[in-house]
Amino acid sequence: MLVLRLPLRLAARPALSHAHVATPIVASSISATRSYAAKADGTTTTPKKKKAAPISKQAQKEAAAKAAYKLLSPEEKAVIDAKRGEEKKKEEVKLLKTKILTPPKYRQLNPWSVYVKENAKSVAGPVSEIAKVLAQQFKTISSIEKESLDHSVNELNAKSLREFQEWLSNHTPAQIYEANVARARLRKLLASTSSKYALIKDDRLVKRPISSYLQYHNERLASGDFRGIPAPDASKTVATEFKAMSATEKQKYVDLAAKDVERYHREHLEVYGFEVPVSPRSAKAALAEAEAGIEPSA
Repeated sequence: MLVLRLPLRLAARPALSHAHVATPIVASSISATRSYAAKADGTTTTPKKKKAAPISKQAQKEAAAKAAYKLLSPEEKAVIDAKRGEEKKKEEVKLLKTKILTPPKYRQLNPWSVYVKENAKSVAGPVSEIAKVLAQQFKTISSIEKESLDHSVNELNAKSLREFQEWLSNHTPAQIYEANVARARLRKLLASTSSKYALIKDDRLVKRPISSYLQYHNERLASGDFRGIPAPDASKTVATEFKAMSATEKQKYVDLAAKDVERYHREHLEVYGFEVPVSPRSAKAALAEAEAGIEPSA
């Protein structure tokens, strides 16, 4: 007969009753319990799996289009890309046109333009011939007719200005700003008709800051040293002077430009109610350009 010799620490422990012996939990039994639902009659059923949502016809079309695009040649892809670009441009133009606002026409007339408008129908013939005849007549009008014409011009200009200012007063500077942003974009997208989208003039708009070079440029032109010299020649001379200046000499104008930028940001928030939008050009590039004295592009 074999006798088991237990260590003293195990032999000293009291025997556990069946009430204290825990039944081991098997993972499979838990999953089985969760997988089946018991009915009243004791039978069980497996829950139905949710069906995947059906793919929409639009998603199927897009997937098929992408797959077909990958099989095209580079030339065919270029044609499709160009067409997509035109469609995207049309959508952008359509959206921009809803933001441009439509102010009443405001332009300062002169006696000649008013005379032509009033007398063009009295002369027959082609446009070039009508213009010649009216030009001869305009040179010979009496002083009384000239005075009457000037009076009409002043009245028309005053009426045009009054209507424009009244329209302007019904719009906030922020609205005019947003309209001009849209107009500037349209001028780039629709170069052939850019004149239709001239920027709206409003003295309430915040003036953009100018660079260190333009600070120096404006100071030199205001000095009177270039009186009688054509503007292009004067600008070339000023640009040459600025490039030859040392960093210490330029610092005055760099500081003026920095203060002008601060002024612009402050007034932009005060007038428009929001901060200056982040420019796509990095601040580092702008600073390098300013320090180099390069005039910023329009």
